Formats: sequence, C-alpha cells, structure tokens
Amino acid sequence: MASSDDISTRPRVLILGGGFAGVGAAQKLEHADADVVLVDRHEYHTFQPLLYQLATGLLEVTAVGHSLRDLVGHHDNTTIHRGTVSSVDLAAREARFEDLPPMTYDYLVLGVGAEVNFFGTEGATEHAFPMYTLPHAVNLKDHLLERWDAVDHDPRLIEDGALNVVVVGGGPTGVETAGAIAELYRSVFAKDYPSIGQDEARVILVEAGPELFSMFKPKLREYATKALTERTVEVKTGETVAAVASNRVTLESGEVIKAHTLVWGAGLQGNHFVQSLDLELERGKRIGVGDDLTLPGHPEVYVVGDVAAIYDTKREQVLPQLGSVALQSGEHAGETIARRIAGKKTKPFAYKDKGTMAAIGRRAACVEFLAGRTMTGAKAQVAWATVHLALLPTNEDRSKAVVDWVGAALTHQRVGRFTVGKT
Repeated sequence: MASSDDISTRPRVLILGGGFAGVGAAQKLEHADADVVLVDRHEYHTFQPLLYQLATGLLEVTAVGHSLRDLVGHHDNTTIHRGTVSSVDLAAREARFEDLPPMTYDYLVLGVGAEVNFFGTEGATEHAFPMYTLPHAVNLKDHLLERWDAVDHDPRLIEDGALNVVVVGGGPTGVETAGAIAELYRSVFAKDYPSIGQDEARVILVEAGPELFSMFKPKLREYATKALTERTVEVKTGETVAAVASNRVTLESGEVIKAHTLVWGAGLQGNHFVQSLDLELERGKRIGVGDDLTLPGHPEVYVVGDVAAIYDTKREQVLPQLGSVALQSGEHAGETIARRIAGKKTKPFAYKDKGTMAAIGRRAACVEFLAGRTMTGAKAQVAWATVHLALLPTNEDRSKAVVDWVGAALTHQRVGRFTVGKT
C-alpha cells in the first residue's frame, strides 16, 4: 500500500472527505497510475440516508457506518489518514491539517460535506438533535431511550413533556424521522413500557412552508400528510421554530410546546472549512463548479458532494444535497482524473436521476420518477429499499439491512433499541 510520505514520480490525488463523494472518487481511482490519499476526520463512512433508522433502533451502527479501510484501504495505490483539514493553499496546491503534516497535491477532490444550518434559531445549537452524522443519530437514539426510561421511573416527567418530540423540517429527513419515531413509540415502546399511556407521548412535525415535501407533486404531498397523521404525527405547516430550550419549543406564532426533544432536519450549509477558502459561495454556502465539477480557475481541483453547487442544465436548477448526487459526482471526479492521468478524453458531469423518494413508515412511502410517474404505499417502499440497498457500499451492509428490515416487518421489533449507558 502506498504511503503519502513516499517519494514518488506519480501524480498525487488528495481526497478530502470520506463520505459518498470521497469514497466514490477513491473507488474510481483504484487502478489509476497515481498515489491516492484519502483524509477524513473519522475512520468510517456514514450512510446518511439511513441515519433516522439508526436513531430509531431499526438498524444497528454497523449497518449505517463502515470502515473506510475496508472500503478503499485495500487499493494498492491508496492511503487513508484520519485528520481534520484546516486550510488549502490553492496557489501552492497544498492542504494543511490540524493533526497531520501538510500535503501537496497534483489533483484535489474536495468532498468535505456540509453541516447543519440552524438559521440562527435561538437555543438550537445547544439543545437540538441534528440528523447528519453517525454521532447525531446515536445521540438521538440514546436520548429517546433515556427519556422513556426516566418516565418509567418518574411518571411526573410526562407533564413536563419528557416524551414529546418536535421534528423540524418537512423534507425527506424530517418526514422520515417523524414517521419512524411515531412507529417506534406506537409499535415498540407501547410494549416495552406498558404502564405508560401512548396518548401521553406526542410527535409533532413543524414545516415552515404551506405543505410537506415541496419537491413532490401535490398528490404526494397530500399522501405524506395523510400517512403521517395515520401514524399519530401532528403536522404543523406554515410554522417556524423561534427558540429551543431543553424542555420547551417556542414557535414563531407564540405557541409553546412542552418537549424534551427537538430533531432538526431543516437544512444544510457548506462546511465551515469551505467558508474560509475566500471563494465566492452560492446559495447554502456551497461552491459553484464547472460542468466537469472543477473549481473555476483551478482545473486540478474537483468539488463534489454536499459542498458543491452543481447546476443541472436539464432541470435548470442546482442539484439537491442527496447521497446519490454525492456518489455520482465523486465517481465522475475520480474517473475524470484517472482519464486525465492516462491521457484520455473526458466528458462533462451528467447526473442520472433515479427519482425522488422518501419512506414514511411501514408500507408507506412515495416516489416521483424523472418522467413524472409517481408511486405510493408498499410498492414505493420496495422501490425506495431497492435504490438505497444499491447505494450501500458493501454486500455485507446490504445483508444486514435486509435482515433488520425483514425482522422489523415480521415482528415489529427493533434490533438496536438499547443504549449501553454510563457505568
């Protein structure tokens, strides 16, 4: 295996970020005549679309997180380092890190991802539970379990809203999380804590816009609202959160909700590191790129994944921050660099849209394909599962997910609904 410190005449490809984009780039560079170095602040890759299933005990950590060394560390030309990038000198082609020596590069793949955008909401940074990283999902799962256990010991906490959950955001993250929490409460915790009445626990979804799923056709928006309501989720549209405390959520309308849990699924922005690059950033603090995903003025730098503002000429809009966009953009960057090194022709990036989809709960999902055809219910859930299984990085991950999904469907149990706790 190559080392980033070895003296080599081969070009060095530095990949910053081990998410969908970074892993996709590294996999396409496996056979390139180059020294590939992948740096991420963690040693694992996170399958973000399934974080809500980890948070609600449907999947275990090992089905959502996977070692980067298992994914790409076996490539003969690839080295993996755990480190946090602090700056990039674009003119000198050098990246600097908080915990590693500086590294020069011939090609740079910038896939550092995004971070949660709280839009300046008072108290959200301190008290909200985001859903973007593996620790976020684990923290939420542990917190939910701890609250139910606390109420089991002291039922007086119910009156203070200990079991109530407010989910912010009417997009896929918020809807999927709200539906999963409601099913966890009604199907699992109802049996685990029989002395606690289910009418004592509320799940409330708050969306600033007039409807859920603004990216879907109206009939799918209506379907999502109906499916959530059937699962006892209270849907509040046209509402925004003004402030968050440890046991209260205050809406802009003045309504105060007693709740010890607020899940934030309302938006992302470019990684704070990107904001320090002195580049002109587009909406959502993302970096604009050319049609080949290179940074304007720097053909050796590829910007991919959630941090890139990739304009789709077919749709005449910037592509959303989805796992499929990140993976395909990373793969394009890796393949293009490999072709450039080999002296072959390259081509612009073209996103292959498999449709927009979201799973609301058991036998409830909605899908809108590129041609406009829609699907709901159990068939849509199968389509959703098929696409997400294809995105999972290994066959082992796919097997784990299938076993857990089938088990939950047959038994209504959750394999990961426990926390280790502190000793």
